[in-house]
Amino acid sequence: MIKNESKEASLKKMKRGATGLLLLMVFVYIAAKHGEQTYAWLGFIRAFAEAAMVGAFADWFAVTALFRHPFGVRWLRPIPFIGPLIYNHTAIIPNNKDRIGESLGDFVEGHFLTPEAVREKLEAEDIAGRSAAWLATPDNSSFIVDEFCSFLPRILDAVDDKDIRRFIKENITSAVRSIEIAPLAGNFLDALTSNNKHQALFDEGLRLVNRLFEDYKPDLGRKITDGTPWYLEIFGVDTAIYNKVVKGIRETLRQVADNPDHELRKRFNEATLLFIENLKSSPAYKARGEAFKEEILLHPTVQQYLENVWVDMKAMVLDDIKKPDSVIRGRLKEAVTAIGRGLLRDEAVLQKINVWIQNAVIYTVSSHRNAISSLISSQVKKWDAKRLTETLELQIGKDLQYIRINGTLVGGFVGLIIYILSKLI
Repeated sequence: MIKNESKEASLKKMKRGATGLLLLMVFVYIAAKHGEQTYAWLGFIRAFAEAAMVGAFADWFAVTALFRHPFGVRWLRPIPFIGPLIYNHTAIIPNNKDRIGESLGDFVEGHFLTPEAVREKLEAEDIAGRSAAWLATPDNSSFIVDEFCSFLPRILDAVDDKDIRRFIKENITSAVRSIEIAPLAGNFLDALTSNNKHQALFDEGLRLVNRLFEDYKPDLGRKITDGTPWYLEIFGVDTAIYNKVVKGIRETLRQVADNPDHELRKRFNEATLLFIENLKSSPAYKARGEAFKEEILLHPTVQQYLENVWVDMKAMVLDDIKKPDSVIRGRLKEAVTAIGRGLLRDEAVLQKINVWIQNAVIYTVSSHRNAISSLISSQVKKWDAKRLTETLELQIGKDLQYIRINGTLVGGFVGLIIYILSKLI
């Protein structure tokens, strides 16, 4: 509103200036005309002012005729030929509003919405590079993330929690059911056992057995003693049996640990490979895996977890983004900045993005250029003629007043030249 008031004031000031120049020429003409009989040189001034008045009035009429009928000019209409010609060619903008709208739409379509013009403009802009540079600036990435996080609670509140919970539960359940547990476990174990890696697990098992045996020895001794008749205990039979058992177990564990080709290791290897093969190909193992998977999925604890996973995630996100040291904000800012810097280092990707943007925009503009043209013309047709005229005059009227000023001065100089030439002839 303040801007329009300023333009109105500037327009009125220019109009007063142009009109004041016309009135000045009238005064100069009258003064020179009366003084010409006494001072011959005033004839030059009179000729200048006379022509200047004609130029000023003619250009005033021309400028005014763009927006309205000067003096109404309706009284000219009865005059044959001249009256209708003048009347029909004044108030040009309001009388030709619809045609101007169509011409404007055609002009925009033919000169601004062509594939060549759009491509030339986009190629000069390097949108991808400028966007990447903008994203790479920490302040800008912070602005993006802050705006996103400030809007995120409204997005989450607008979402129906019931539908989201159902969606997550159904999709997680469906995804898990689509996975065959037995073959997956077989492939996993197959990777673990490559290059005899499972023998390291076997060695760890031996060490565990050895530790458990050492811890269990006192209990073993008591059980041997409790199971030995008293008359044999007198001769230390229970102690001998205990020592023999302990020695045998220790020797066996040592032999297995020190011998890579021990029979027990071979059996473990064969059993492991057979188990993996059964997991990967046996229908029975597959059925057991599917039954186990279904049992896990239908367990009340798992079902309750799937029901609440969205609520828990939502609460966690909303609680985190409120914190000054928000982890989510920090990670997002790092990600946005990293994307921008990564793009800046890769000219090939930037070029591909620019080409993609250009093709997308050109396709969109080419597909809708007629619709855009029609929108412009139809919108202009909807405008009120008076309001349109006032708006255009407010925007360009100030500049048009220079036509009046120039017409006054140029007309004056032309009249002066004609007067001088008439004196020389």
